[in-house]
Amino acid sequence: MRITSAVSGLALIVTCLLSTNLFAENLEEIFALARKNDPEWAAQKQKYLADSEKVEQAFGTLLPNAEFTGSWGKQYYKGSTAVWDVDGGINCLLTEAPGNLDDLTAGDIFPLLEACDESFANEVDRTEDYTATLYDITVAQPLFRLERWNRYKRAKSANNAAKAQLALSQQALMIRSAEAYFGVLRAQEELRLARAEEKTLHTQLSGVKNRYKLGLLRDTDVFELQAQHDMAKAAVIVAESQLEVMKENLALLTGVYIDMINPLPQDIPIEPPQPYALSEWEDFAKRTNYQLIAAQYAADAAEKELSEKKAGHAPTADLFLQHEKREVGGGFIPSFDRTTIGVRVSVPLYSGGITSSQVREADHRLQEARHNLELARRNALRETRQYHTQVKANVATVQARLRAVKSNNSSLRAIRDGWENGIRTLTDAITAQRKVFQARKEYATSRYDYILNTLKLKKAAGVLSPDDLQTLNSWLDSPSDTVSSVLDESESYLQEVDDVKFERELKSFEDEKKDETKSHKSLYDAFKAWREGN
Repeated sequence: MRITSAVSGLALIVTCLLSTNLFAENLEEIFALARKNDPEWAAQKQKYLADSEKVEQAFGTLLPNAEFTGSWGKQYYKGSTAVWDVDGGINCLLTEAPGNLDDLTAGDIFPLLEACDESFANEVDRTEDYTATLYDITVAQPLFRLERWNRYKRAKSANNAAKAQLALSQQALMIRSAEAYFGVLRAQEELRLARAEEKTLHTQLSGVKNRYKLGLLRDTDVFELQAQHDMAKAAVIVAESQLEVMKENLALLTGVYIDMINPLPQDIPIEPPQPYALSEWEDFAKRTNYQLIAAQYAADAAEKELSEKKAGHAPTADLFLQHEKREVGGGFIPSFDRTTIGVRVSVPLYSGGITSSQVREADHRLQEARHNLELARRNALRETRQYHTQVKANVATVQARLRAVKSNNSSLRAIRDGWENGIRTLTDAITAQRKVFQARKEYATSRYDYILNTLKLKKAAGVLSPDDLQTLNSWLDSPSDTVSSVLDESESYLQEVDDVKFERELKSFEDEKKDETKSHKSLYDAFKAWREGN
């Protein structure tokens, strides 16, 4: 028995290790997997690392550089060489002279030498081979390179823009992780509600069929409830497929297939934005929105690029040291060693209009960057205002949806009683029941919308950080009932409508909201603590 248990335990461990499914209990683990396995995030990191190398490359052009060139080879020479023949030349002079050489005048000598020119030099064929060794060593230090200096400053500004873009990509990864995670939870919530509705209709259909057999109901009631039950079964199938789609989206992000364990509890804090004033969020966006920061550095880089291209008209100066050595075995080219130290100055005069064209191009790109900066500023403010408005609406919507759940539950209970007493039809009861499940679904959806829009508001303002995901984890790790699991409790019914009290006295709706106990941290607690400390 012990051996069997040990083998079974080992098999279970191996199965778990080889399985591609992982059980993640919180959003932080999902984010960690996404940072490790998401190809889009990995590509962004590699792009940043590649772009950061441009700073090193630009700085390297300002440092000294050394170059060595050398060659060794075997040279072969074949040709004719002029050789002096003094005897032949004198014989020619004696032969061509008109008389005694002593009687020659100056006018006779030059024609005589011209006639005997070829007799003094004879062409001799010659073949020779020898080795040749040549090498140069050059060391140069830029003294005045305005173009390179501006290129280095442009690279630093571009690198700062890349850093801001990488930070923006990390915030986008947090949003995508939250959307994928809560997308699965939303689909699970909808599947639970769809199954609960189908189960309720199935039970009701069995009861209606029994009443029909006893002659207590008409066949139209059976057909109508059967139709609703068939639609509920179809809704379950759709919800199951949607859940699989959401899990696949999560697997695309994390690289593994994950089954969610802890859903979103019922008692999460739903609070308006803190600070509440829109102007403060706009100030955050103007200072810390990473898209805007990246656009600012990109515009600064474009200004440096314009200065770089204008410097193409400026002279350049380099301090250099050059040593040359030539070792040639033949007698035609002399061997030598030569060392030169000095300053090399170059003044561009005309390059076919290329430099001027590059200046105009850089100026156009600067204007483009400035327009993109203005666009980024407007987008940052637009998104901040948009999500600030949506979060405030989400807070009111969650409360209103909860109110709708209670009112529809109360309506369904009253209509059921009326149907049992024969004063309401089965159609009325079915319609009221469908509204109940629809209200519960909308209430669950509104809570996810509040969370995601709050995260997007923080991203638009540039203050979204992994600490916000940790706050969400504290919600997910809490043992609490979910929305779909709380279906028929007493607090899910209305107790009062416009001072008309039912069954027992209850506080007003506004007082009920104020007395809600908050068992979880708020997404704005970090800001509150920071503000109190300052």
